[in-house]
Amino acid sequence: MATMSAGTTTYNVYRVFFSQSSGTEYEAIALVPQENKDQGAGRFYHVIGTVGLGMDYESKPAHRFDKIPEYKGAAFLFRLPRAQLARFEEIARSCPPPHDPRALTKAKPDPPVRDCSSWIDEVLAAARDLV
Repeated sequence: MATMSAGTTTYNVYRVFFSQSSGTEYEAIALVPQENKDQGAGRFYHVIGTVGLGMDYESKPAHRFDKIPEYKGAAFLFRLPRAQLARFEEIARSCPPPHDPRALTKAKPDPPVRDCSSWIDEVLAAARDLV
């Protein structure tokens, strides 16, 4: 279990990248207290499952994401004031997880299906208004 800094005033927001056996990349969002020397653990937000069957939203209040074997890296995006954490979590919860049955029957659906990367783009676009 990752340790969180209870007195943080600001979170560093990261887009986190993982590899998958299918060869595609998997992505998530991590919020790490800015003052933590170790930036590989924090609040973790993602969607899980398959697009064709419907993905589910999941959040973890403390997650050691950099120790997952499939971890490839993280890109710093922006800083989020702690006062905006509840609003960020509301945005993440309210953004519909990807679901498109065409992913099960078509190799290259047109238009392309929404995936975890699309979900992250939507959450982060709304969250940038909080900074």
